Amino acid sequence: MCEFCVEHGEGKKWYLQAKNYSEELLNEERKRFMTDFFENIEQYVRDRIGPLDKLLAADPAAARAMFPAVVEQQKKEHYGQVVPLEDVEQILDMSLSVVRVPCVCRSTLRGFRDARYCFGVTTVPSDFRATVFQPYPDYSTDLEVLSGEEAKKAIQKLDRNGLVHTVWTFITPFIGGICNCSVNECLALKTRTRLDLPVLFKAEYVAAIDWENCNGCRDCMKLCNFGAISYSAYINKCSINQIQCYGCGVCRALCPRDAITLVDRNAIPALANEW
Repeated sequence: MCEFCVEHGEGKKWYLQAKNYSEELLNEERKRFMTDFFENIEQYVRDRIGPLDKLLAADPAAARAMFPAVVEQQKKEHYGQVVPLEDVEQILDMSLSVVRVPCVCRSTLRGFRDARYCFGVTTVPSDFRATVFQPYPDYSTDLEVLSGEEAKKAIQKLDRNGLVHTVWTFITPFIGGICNCSVNECLALKTRTRLDLPVLFKAEYVAAIDWENCNGCRDCMKLCNFGAISYSAYINKCSINQIQCYGCGVCRALCPRDAITLVDRNAIPALANEW
């Protein structure tokens, strides 16, 4: 179980604790942080990640020496974890308010201001959630308030399209959003995979393939964002490198024989520190 679960989840998954979405946590400090984050995301990335990226190219040892301090600060401010579809649905079940907003990563990287792949979630009424987003003009225009079932259907579609689901804090442990992105478009996933800088946790799970059911079609490989799935022509089967696997579970969406399942990461000793 990840350290966030131990610290903020009372021994259970931290992102399934209703208290971490509550109005009591959404104080003025967090509102100010969220306002600053949404308004200055490009500067946030430049100041936090840009210098490290350059230093990593020039002096890898010096850059990696800075990683612990950067990650520790990230965990306090804006931190996340990969979650599979079924856990996203549990989050939506306990949410009283869900809003769909433009994706800050796609806005920053590609200029797509209306790419709505992010969902604000909370256990407070929807009118309160709307007021939370009012300070963000770029994100409050045509704010989409969704029912839990509408949000589920939308995210199920994104899952079939191979997008990885993550939950995010705004000053830990308050969870304010669910993002759905690819490794090429998500700033956090790009940072994690490119710099090996753990600005988010892998999921509480890893994927496993049942070779009895696998027919070697390789459709799962098309959806894997992390290069964790390989194919053997000799046995005509796919296999998963569980060290590389982030446990997002989107590879299951295209499997025609339901050969892929998610298993508890904690149950595999070799993965004890692979978060």
